[in-house]
Amino acid sequence: MSDLQEAIYQIVVKEVARTEPKRKENFLDKKDAEKLIKKYTRKYVFQEYLTASDAAAVLGMSLTTFWRFRQKYPVPVHVIDGTIKRYKRSEFIEFIEKHSVKGCA
Repeated sequence: MSDLQEAIYQIVVKEVARTEPKRKENFLDKKDAEKLIKKYTRKYVFQEYLTASDAAAVLGMSLTTFWRFRQKYPVPVHVIDGTIKRYKRSEFIEFIEKHSVKGCA
């Protein structure tokens, strides 16, 4: 089991324990478990990829400024289906740290 699957499994176990008093003798059926797994998988997997708005927010700049920034610097981007652009959070942070100057303001 991967780390992500293990984490999701733990979340599902906690959710079952949390809702158990309401369920009494009813167990979490397969359909409910699948819904929970999809919900948390989507939440944790897609959190790794940022939209342009999210990336701009990480940098604390407007979307327009971010687009200008992208034109000036080779920001790593993942293109999905030829049109959808996403920025992998870890690569994006690494790029910013590499291209920024550390010091006192």
